[in-house]
Amino acid sequence: MKQGSILYQPDLSLDPNGNKRKTFGWTEPAFTVLKNGTFLSVLRTQDGFGKSPMYWTTSINKGVSWSTPKVFTGSGVLPKLLELDNGIVALASGRPGVQLRFMLNDNPNDWSEPFEMLPWVENEVQLTNDALGSSCGYTQMLKVDENSFLIIYSDFKHKTPEGLTRKAIKVRKVTVKRI
Repeated sequence: MKQGSILYQPDLSLDPNGNKRKTFGWTEPAFTVLKNGTFLSVLRTQDGFGKSPMYWTTSINKGVSWSTPKVFTGSGVLPKLLELDNGIVALASGRPGVQLRFMLNDNPNDWSEPFEMLPWVENEVQLTNDALGSSCGYTQMLKVDENSFLIIYSDFKHKTPEGLTRKAIKVRKVTVKRI
């Protein structure tokens, strides 16, 4: 049974190619139910029409209706959301690189600047000989305790102790607390 829909509504002032994406619309949605009962979804729009933002939207009636999606990143793929027991919401996404953000003040309108797990290099794929960026940008997060989680991501430019470049899967522990 269908509960509700998140209508594709691009913000053309911040997403100039939004009207070209009507075939694909939203892709790779991340979804979580926050402790206060709010449904939060982060939506990818990146496709063959160039750099495109991610949007967020919320529902306060169990997904029957959703707020108008709002742009909040310049780009990103396969977003992942995780709410820690301390109430902090983490968002991981990537491509190029890998970014980690945190929702501030329990408000989806207010996210931290991205922490670059792998640096964002503009036009990185075009600048390399192998046509690969630094990562596929796909991540995963796993809660460890009240204040910590593991983030898992790929690093296509990992340097071995011998100085060789290899692809690697990296796991980093992140601890975050409210001040």
